[in-house]
Order: sequence, then C-alpha cells, then structure tokens
Amino acid sequence: MIKVKKSLNKPDKRLAAVCGLFCPACTIFIATKEDPQRLKKLAELSNLSVEDMKCYGCRSEKRIPYCEKCKMAKCAAEKKHRFLW
Repeated sequence: MIKVKKSLNKPDKRLAAVCGLFCPACTIFIATKEDPQRLKKLAELSNLSVEDMKCYGCRSEKRIPYCEKCKMAKCAAEKKHRFLW
C-alpha cells in the first residue's frame, strides 16, 4: 500500500479576499509582486500612478483604490467576519 503524504503547503488565508477571490490569481497582485512593466501598463490604462496601482492583497494595508471601496470588505469588518461566503 502506498501512503499519501499530506501537503504541508496550505494556502495562506490572508491572501483570500472576503468575497473568496484569491489574490495571487489577480493580475494586479501579480504585477505588483513580479512584473513592473505590467503594473506600469495597468496603471496607465486605469489613469493611476504606479504607486496607486500597487496591491499587496485584499487584507493588506496597500490595495488599489477600487478595492478600498469594497462593500463586502466593509460589511465583513463590521460583522467581524473573515469571509462572506
């Protein structure tokens, strides 16, 4: 019998938005972490500065302006929930 070893690599729940989106799958998060040229292009398309476009995840202190206005995040914070799903 073959034993299956459980993975020790569990997803970091801090990188999951309250709505269930996974930040490392987001093009803005990826651009912030790994691709300055993509971040620059996204900033230009959004009429934002590169600094304003940077996002380190929905639960971080630095999010894009669109996510700063997220009604789900506000609702979850008011109800002291980590997720809304």
